[in-house]
Formats: sequence, structure tokens, C-alpha cells
Amino acid sequence: MDPYAPVPPPPPSPPPAARPWWRRPGFVVAGLLVVFGSGLLLFGDPSGKPEGGAGDAKKGGRPEASASPTVATGTPSTSPPTPVEPPQLVGKVLKEAQEVADGAGYDVVTHDASDRDDGQWDADGWKVCFQVAGGQRGGGRPVLDLGVVRVDSPCPTADGEKVSWPSMPGVAGTDLFKAEEMLEAVGVRKVRPESVYTDVTLPADPSTWRVCFQEPAPGKEIENPQYATAYLKLAPPDAACPAEPYARLRPEPTS
Repeated sequence: MDPYAPVPPPPPSPPPAARPWWRRPGFVVAGLLVVFGSGLLLFGDPSGKPEGGAGDAKKGGRPEASASPTVATGTPSTSPPTPVEPPQLVGKVLKEAQEVADGAGYDVVTHDASDRDDGQWDADGWKVCFQVAGGQRGGGRPVLDLGVVRVDSPCPTADGEKVSWPSMPGVAGTDLFKAEEMLEAVGVRKVRPESVYTDVTLPADPSTWRVCFQEPAPGKEIENPQYATAYLKLAPPDAACPAEPYARLRPEPTS
């Protein structure tokens, strides 16, 4: 045998056996995509972003429940108090009456209890004379209707009638000290004494001087007596009252 003879090429390798269809790369990739997509449908976006996944509330799905409890940050609403027996408000200042009624579960409406029909703009300046049940607003609380007058005014005899103001007492013939007591009893706080004689000066303390004339006249109705002023003409204790005020105790000498 010739050692230098060319060596024949080896026979070709047999072709590799074909892989089963389920092991092919394309099928594996497709399978992985299907599995991943199914996971998204079932569990949502694994990244945790609110816009991902089929469970997003913006896309019509049910929003995912939070594992942590929700803490309310606002003030919890309180239901109105259940109405009890109507409170007695007659005699109270309107502002206080409104607060008491509200605490008992009632709303309040007001009207002038006199014949004047004034508006009640300042709740501190009015007091309650009458109260009646005012019905109930639709779906709301029961209502109390209060008839009120000014704080310094007496209540009328009946709701809607004219207020009966006090009358000026007759103080003529009494000393100034007694006259002031009588005036104070009807609410008159301002008294201005004057000497009935033009030639006699009123002393610093005229409490013992006698009243000769008065204004307002006796029997005159005094509306809002706390603002009224009584003008009294006084004579000294040892002198008689003249026929008219502004007289002279000692007539001028004639030549």
C-alpha cells in the first residue's frame, strides 16, 4: 500500500433527527407569552403600578382591595339631637333661647310680640314673651315660634297687642329724695332738678327740697322710660311753691 496515496474523505454525517413540535423555539416563546399574559389577566400588573393590569378601575374592572385599613382624617358627622320636651324659653334673652332650643333639637322662628312688627336683627336686644309650637319643616326638626319684644320693654298682655308702658307718677309735694324713688320704680333713671325760683340757687344736695312742678305730667305714658328724663322744679323747705315756675322768691324792691 502506498503510504502517500490520498486519503478518501469521510462519509457525510447523517442529518440530525427532527425535534418534536413542542420543543421547537418558536413554540416555547409563544407559550411563555401566553402564560405571562394569562398571569396579567388573573393577577394584574406584577410591577404594582396603578395603571397596569386588567383589574384597573379606570378600565371597568374591580379595584384591588387595600391590605391596610383606611383611617378617617375628617371630623365624624354627628346626627342632630332627638327632640325632647320643648324647653321653656319665656323670659330669656333671644340669643340664649335660640341656643337652648337648638340643644334640645328644635329650630326657632321669631316675630315681634307687640303691635309694631319690628325686625329682630340683634338677638341680644330682644327677650321672649310667648312661645308656641310652630309645626315641623319638611324632613327637618320641630319648630318653636317665639313672640319677642325689646329687652327693656314690658311684655304685652297678649301676643300682638300694644305694649303697656308705665305712666308718670305724680311726685309734686314730695321731697326730691322720695320723688327719685318713685321715678326709679317705673324705670325713669334720669332726673334733672331745678330751682323753681330764679333768685334762689339750688344747693349741692337738694334732697330735702320740695317738688313744685314736674315734666312729664302725671299720668303720661312713658315709652322706654330708661331713656326718659324727668324735669323737677324745687322750692326750699322753708318756702311755699309759687303759682308758676320761674318766679322770684323775693320780689325786686320798687323805687
